[in-house]
Amino acid sequence: MTLGTGQMLEIKFQNQFFEIPNEVTGNNGKKYSLTELIGEGGNGIVFKCEDSSSGNPYAVKILINSKKPRYQRFQREINIIKTVKHDHLITYETHGDIRISKINQNPKISSKTEKKKVLTLFIIMRIADSNLREYLSKMKFQICFEVYYSQFIGLTKALNELHCKKIIHRDIKPDNILISGDVWQISDFGLCSIVEGEEDNLTKTNEAVGPRYWMSPEAVGKVMGLDDEIGYCSDIFQLAAVFWFVVTKRPPIGILTTNDWLDDHSKPSIALCNLLIDCLQHHASRRPTTSSIFLDRIESIKYIEG
Repeated sequence: MTLGTGQMLEIKFQNQFFEIPNEVTGNNGKKYSLTELIGEGGNGIVFKCEDSSSGNPYAVKILINSKKPRYQRFQREINIIKTVKHDHLITYETHGDIRISKINQNPKISSKTEKKKVLTLFIIMRIADSNLREYLSKMKFQICFEVYYSQFIGLTKALNELHCKKIIHRDIKPDNILISGDVWQISDFGLCSIVEGEEDNLTKTNEAVGPRYWMSPEAVGKVMGLDDEIGYCSDIFQLAAVFWFVVTKRPPIGILTTNDWLDDHSKPSIALCNLLIDCLQHHASRRPTTSSIFLDRIESIKYIEG
């Protein structure tokens, strides 16, 4: 895709057409040229882009559905990614706002179109090589313990960093674990909630909050109208579910036992299995109560073996 500065790109998003600028300017004063569409979510799209001066590649996430409360959620996502820093959290570059045009085709006059301009937001981040789901689908062999264990430590530390800032992620799944070089990073803070924050205003009653197939029991219960709270233990459940999937390549559905684990006959493997089973307990009170306890326990596995 090669376009001159100031030209527009036409995209289709959720069966509607939009025009977006092919170049955006961040709050850092730098210009970024959009080059390739690489992803689409429920509220926006992700393009590969380049710093117009250096040519360095980045990813830009653009909010397309900017209605309330999605606009406020995106603003909160920007604030989170700016302020929470860790090697295993996606890296913030800059952000800004742009005007996009929604194209409405007049059904009575097929040749006539109407364009409605909307002010929306974008975030520019470090670009990843792939996400964890894609990575695992391409792996022909089992990932060795030494490789996935170090990443599990890093991701648990990143989760603990979020929790220390009183942030609950709520959307941890393989698609939201990005791989940049040899580092796995938690990304997509669009569904995050802030403890003692404004979540009551941004989440509707009985709204499904969390990743399909990876939701904690209490998140499912909330959708069903139960008086369940999505707290820190829900994140622990989701991250443990991802870890289980990495090792076994199967989602942890049902009552789990060590017989469901890919046992390599080593203590670290069985110790990790037992920890994850604890984290995947149906009732939150039976899981590690904090991410720092989860981290201590996962770090102790290698310590015991050493």
